[in-house]
Amino acid sequence: MKFSEWTVIIALIFWVGISNGQEVNSWSLQKCIDHAKDNNIQLKQSKLNIDLARENLRQSKANTLPSINARLSHNYNFGRTVDPFTNSFVTEKLQSNNFSITGNVMLFEGLKAINTIKRNKLNLEASEFDWAETADDVTLMVAAGYLQILFNQEIAEIAENQVKITAEQTDRTKKLVEAGNLARGSLLDIEAQLALDELKLVEATNQLELAYLSLQQLLYLEVSKDFAIVKPLVEIPDNLEVLNTVNQVYATALTVQPQIHGADLKAEGLGKDIAIARSGLFPSLSVGGSYGTGYSDGRKSITNSTPTFDTLGYTTTGDGVVFPGFDYTYETTPFSDQVKDNLNQTLGFYLTIPIFNGFQTKAAIARAKIAFENQQYNVQLVRLHLREDIQRAYFDAKASLKKFRASKISVGALQESFNYSKHRLDAGMETVVEFNDSKNKLARSKSELVQAKYDFIYKTKILEFYQGKSLAF
Repeated sequence: MKFSEWTVIIALIFWVGISNGQEVNSWSLQKCIDHAKDNNIQLKQSKLNIDLARENLRQSKANTLPSINARLSHNYNFGRTVDPFTNSFVTEKLQSNNFSITGNVMLFEGLKAINTIKRNKLNLEASEFDWAETADDVTLMVAAGYLQILFNQEIAEIAENQVKITAEQTDRTKKLVEAGNLARGSLLDIEAQLALDELKLVEATNQLELAYLSLQQLLYLEVSKDFAIVKPLVEIPDNLEVLNTVNQVYATALTVQPQIHGADLKAEGLGKDIAIARSGLFPSLSVGGSYGTGYSDGRKSITNSTPTFDTLGYTTTGDGVVFPGFDYTYETTPFSDQVKDNLNQTLGFYLTIPIFNGFQTKAAIARAKIAFENQQYNVQLVRLHLREDIQRAYFDAKASLKKFRASKISVGALQESFNYSKHRLDAGMETVVEFNDSKNKLARSKSELVQAKYDFIYKTKILEFYQGKSLAF
């Protein structure tokens, strides 16, 4: 069996495998996009950024609530010290406990809390648009990979058809040479062309396999030969009237594209940062209070008393002079009594007036203004890049459609020329070299037609996507 026959058989097996794969495990464009969105790592990271922004917003709201804390301590003191609950000096080991609940709430801080909440809310919305922008990028990459497979499939079909035609002519030429009707040089020419066509088929097949590999990688799939895509029916319009103008597309894109909304929200959020920095110029007022008690083993209570009489001396008559007194028995005051007796409450208002802090507030305001101005330039750049992308896509689509029309006419004319050339070759009125030239021109024209077709499809889908339409064929 000749190399050319093996090549055709391998190509047929490859296409049969793809056909069977489409029946078993076919992926539509929408299925590919959905799978990519569910598994793309960048999208997962962007989702975490949303969660982080949501947590920042929750915390900024919680910061407006009072802070309440409980404090418990158990202390040992040695040597001379003041008992905090008797205010007397003691030199023995002292054991004490303190229990307190404190609370504090900020009443005014230059509207810092309110502006922080607004800023974090804007950041949350911006992070959601960042996720949407990343999702759009993933969608476009998947669509490009999907169309690349469709393009390479048609190129491979053209290459396979070239091999088939050349193989048929090779067999025919061989028979004519063996019959003595053609010179051996004609057979060598057609065999050389067959080898070249087989090489192009191998290259086209390799490119198709690479396109399948690239799409599976975009989908985070294990590479499998069973993977196949659904081949949609795509119609090419006859005129450019189906395309909106650049200005129409751009005007719509400004209202729907996430990168536009995201950039605007980030700028607005940085504007709130300026207000937050300026809050450092204003006094702050807070109120705080505490409720506490304590215990000390140095506090004693009298539990028993015994009357006593101390003799101070005697009178001249011999009567004793006595001084009445008491002997006391002391025990540590019970814990429950001390806790009740030592209860204390405080309430205070605290006003802080900024006078000088090393120009920190001034520097913070300046930095916030610079960041805000820089984001304003980013807003302009995002709009500029969007308009440029739309302009390129529009003019590429326009050029591709013109090329498609011209290529379609060229294919029709070259097909007629090829058919005529084939008849002339069969009649012995044309050389193999002339036939190969006609065949190759037709193949090149078909390839250019396919290229223009998918260029136009992709660019028009991009224009539709910029207008908020879903990608579908």
